Amino acid sequence: MSGSPTWNSWFSFPFFAPLSGAVNQDIETGPYQGVPEIEIAIIREVGSFGKQLGIISEAVRDLAVKMGELPPEPAEPSADAADTARAMTPLESLDDLIQRVKRVKDTYAAAVERDATQALERLHRVDRDAARKLTARFRP
Repeated sequence: MSGSPTWNSWFSFPFFAPLSGAVNQDIETGPYQGVPEIEIAIIREVGSFGKQLGIISEAVRDLAVKMGELPPEPAEPSADAADTARAMTPLESLDDLIQRVKRVKDTYAAAVERDATQALERLHRVDRDAARKLTARFRP
């Protein structure tokens, strides 16, 4: 008898229909020009590409208005007069975005350095000659 399913296997449990396996997968939205791990962390922790582009677009428009190249947008009336929190200007939002992206990159760089140091220390304990050769490769 063959190992393939028989007609009665369709009615027994566990039931396995064709293509019934896991169908979830990580689909990247496009090729990353930088380090994919950093790009993903920035999208998750700072903001989507659309949010980042929106802030940049607002900042560029704000600069164009200040230079007299575009007319200013009419001010929207405040919905709550008691709201004392001042909204950030587009340029302040851009600066905040830049600082947040820098923090993510710095955190990632520190983690990579820590992992590399731990790996080199482990290699040094196992094979000192291999550790010396590896560190010599990176000396100027």
